[in-house]
Amino acid sequence: MRRALEIDEASYGLDHPEVAIGLNNLAGLLRATDRLAEAEPLMGRAYVIFLASLGLDHPNSQTVLGNYRKILQAQGFSEEAIQS
Repeated sequence: MRRALEIDEASYGLDHPEVAIGLNNLAGLLRATDRLAEAEPLMGRAYVIFLASLGLDHPNSQTVLGNYRKILQAQGFSEEAIQS
């Protein structure tokens, strides 16, 4: 997955939605293997890319936002901290 992400970044550029999909997938794998500290910045980056390119209301943005919230919750962040 890391290699696929590198290829996408080289092919599409760092801020392309295809890259965000790869980031989301890799972060999901890391979350599933309880590597939350590694997953969090990747999911955050995916969210920023989708937000900038597709907007908040797009389904991909909403999905990644939900995934990002799950990672933060699993790390013990409070709802107040997540909202800010």
